[in-house]
Amino acid sequence: MHGRKKLLTLAGVVGILACGACFLPPLPQHKPAPPPIRVGTDGVHNIRVEAVNSSLSHHLVAAALAQKIAVAINEQSWKTKVNAHVGWEPGGEDAVLVITVLSETLETEQAETGSRTFLIRDSAKLTRPDGTLVWQETEAGNSIEYNVDEQNAADAWKILGLVDGVEKALSDRLVFRMFYGH
Repeated sequence: MHGRKKLLTLAGVVGILACGACFLPPLPQHKPAPPPIRVGTDGVHNIRVEAVNSSLSHHLVAAALAQKIAVAINEQSWKTKVNAHVGWEPGGEDAVLVITVLSETLETEQAETGSRTFLIRDSAKLTRPDGTLVWQETEAGNSIEYNVDEQNAADAWKILGLVDGVEKALSDRLVFRMFYGH
């Protein structure tokens, strides 16, 4: 009797497997999405950030920009496992990120929105201490829109909080492109 129950159970299992595995249409094959491009996958987990403003106007403050970039990297560290700090002296980092602001211009007013576009051109390079290039972008153009009433570019840059906002927008965009490639 016990052998008969085992045999019946075994036949039931085989029947279920045969019907489920052989007679149903195949499941659709989905390609998994590629993982995001992340600097951390190259063994970089600690970045020292440096910034230089070589534009003629020098509106963005290099030290403040470097700090904002480090903060933006650290805000992503829960996903990327990469941390950053600011400084010009070596300090145990796996790589150094140097961003150079090439130009800072105020473009014409957008008639439909009333906002002005600040165009920041920059280059960035992430290298290991031995000089190996990990990531770079050259001559990136970042269009950052703000609603400003000033028509004179020099006056527009003097608006309270504007430089801080442009630096924050630039740092967020740079870090996003560095980690995720967009």
